[in-house]
Amino acid sequence: MGTTLVILIAILLISLFLGTPVSTALGMTALAAMLLFIDFDNVVRFGSIALTQGTSTNQMVAPLFILMAEFLSHGGVAQDIYDLLSRLLRKIRGGLAIATTLACTIFAALCGSSPATAASIGRISISQMIDRGYKPSFAVGTVAAGGTLGIMIPPSLTFVLYGIITETSIAKLLMAGLLPGVMLSLLFIISIVIRSNINPNLVGEMTKQQKAALEARKAAEDTSFGDARELASSVTAQVSNQSMKKLLLAAVPALVLIVIVLGAMYTGMATPTESAGVGAVGAMIIVFARRRITKKTFGETIRASVKTSAMILFMIIFGMTLSYVISYLGIAQQLATFIVGTGMNRWIVMIMLFILWFIMGCLMDPGSMVILTIPFIYPALVELGFDPIWIGVVSTLCVEIGMITPPVGLNLFVLRSVADQVPMTQILKGALPYVLVLIIGLTILCLFPQIALFLPSLM
Repeated sequence: MGTTLVILIAILLISLFLGTPVSTALGMTALAAMLLFIDFDNVVRFGSIALTQGTSTNQMVAPLFILMAEFLSHGGVAQDIYDLLSRLLRKIRGGLAIATTLACTIFAALCGSSPATAASIGRISISQMIDRGYKPSFAVGTVAAGGTLGIMIPPSLTFVLYGIITETSIAKLLMAGLLPGVMLSLLFIISIVIRSNINPNLVGEMTKQQKAALEARKAAEDTSFGDARELASSVTAQVSNQSMKKLLLAAVPALVLIVIVLGAMYTGMATPTESAGVGAVGAMIIVFARRRITKKTFGETIRASVKTSAMILFMIIFGMTLSYVISYLGIAQQLATFIVGTGMNRWIVMIMLFILWFIMGCLMDPGSMVILTIPFIYPALVELGFDPIWIGVVSTLCVEIGMITPPVGLNLFVLRSVADQVPMTQILKGALPYVLVLIIGLTILCLFPQIALFLPSLM
């Protein structure tokens, strides 16, 4: 096993270092292993796996969720959600940061991608927070952390890939991410409240001297204009009420779509594929009804969906081929036997994997991490007594942490392109406190696994 495993890993790493896409590297490794260690006749399995996976209805889940996300992204739904939340929370200290986190949470339930969530909400919120006096590092760090929820809250493309690779129920995996995602969102909000109260300068709060000067100016104003001010205040209130109604009408359809998609999966009224189809059609209806999409943007939406879907399909085909090779050679089973036979505490093994996933999350997208690691270590973790659904949740959370961990977290570079006015040093500084928050969330999930397993147990 040892020599074979080393050769496989060497081929894979060399392919990746040469700059080939992850899916191609997986395919090259699987083909090389077939030629080196398996009878040549088994190469035909490559084609049969491609045919099986390419024609399976299960593979429609990811493309349909991607299409839904692209329609909503091009349709300005993120802007609607953020405008409503920022309006509702504007009087709370740190309200814009809280609104940003909640907007990321809601958009994550429509998107399924961490970088897409960070980019969509970041384009809207970062400049507004900075204009209100928020520290640039705090503003960008808040978006970086909120963006990680895109691969935890359903629909999560990472869970779809994990379910296909491990043959675990995709519906249960998607629902397993809901409560952990909400928990992480609450942890982010709690950290924002604590930090903004300890250091009001983070959120552009006025100093005591500035507040005293403002109150003195108000007291010195001529009270003879009281009636005029009262009339102006009344008109402003009416305009404000009309504006709030407009914001509600804009955001409600997307919120209803979330309830329909998740509710259908949770109650069993629809499969994940059917729910994704409803989501894609619903998203298209929303953006067309609001006249938010043109022929050009419609074409861009379709092209982006096809490009991402094709990439994921190739990753699944080549990943499943590599999984077949690993299983045929008995590598995964022998590795599981070896790990269990060492007598090492299972949590020591899990912590070592956490560290590996942190590092991989810095360097690659979540889907690639799943395809590269799960076929090797999944049997060993199950043998050690870990629940398959819980494994999927914590591995995803580890990648989330890696995606905002300096110096090479992927979300950090996404936000660097979105917020070009903020230097990378400030982005790194803003993300670090949220890494600690995510580690706290991971610890809570390890201590209380039922947070992830409760909803799937009811299905």
